[in-house]
Amino acid sequence: MELILFAMVSLVVIVALLASRLNDNSFPFPFDRKSAIFTPAEKNFQNLVEQAMGSDYRVLNRVKLSDILTIRNGVSSKASQAAAKNADKKYLDFVLCDRNSMKLLGAIDLVDTQGKGYKIKKDWFVSGALEAASIPHLRIKVKANYTVEEIRSCINTRLIGTPKPEPKMKGSVIPAPMVRVRSKNTAGVLTPAAARSQLEAMNKPKSARQIPAPNVAALPH
Repeated sequence: MELILFAMVSLVVIVALLASRLNDNSFPFPFDRKSAIFTPAEKNFQNLVEQAMGSDYRVLNRVKLSDILTIRNGVSSKASQAAAKNADKKYLDFVLCDRNSMKLLGAIDLVDTQGKGYKIKKDWFVSGALEAASIPHLRIKVKANYTVEEIRSCINTRLIGTPKPEPKMKGSVIPAPMVRVRSKNTAGVLTPAAARSQLEAMNKPKSARQIPAPNVAALPH
């Protein structure tokens, strides 16, 4: 009887220990599935960027800083380890690449000034690292009513570097390329020889003067 009681107590103790290990923070897989991968703001902005840039570009989400940067040659081992450790902890909301070559064109971070203030403060390490690597970095404030054209213009100007479109002509202003330069031999232009001839004629007596026929270039109609 005592043996059976001892076995039952031991079994209860073992079950209690196993249950405590399952609920303990040291459990190796304390995970659960998230309800959504992206926040509503991230999802909407990604759709806008993809619509704005078209099929020639690819938008990557939540890319680690260490995935797009490499340590330069000649840096000390201590500095390299510290920089790599910091870069591995940082990530970018969006990265824009060329679809065919996957060449990196720039990085985009969303700034939410409401709620929890997501990335409201500029991260000096991220900004400095991207600037050192000559990677354009764009921080865009979260807004509900962005248009596709606004996103396209902002990315073209700040990341890709596409020149701004020329302003439309107003009034009677004529663009410079449409103005034709007159040839040096255009009729009506007084040559040095003709100027000397007229000067000599003016110095002659009035009776000897001959008034030449006017040689005037035709005016444009």
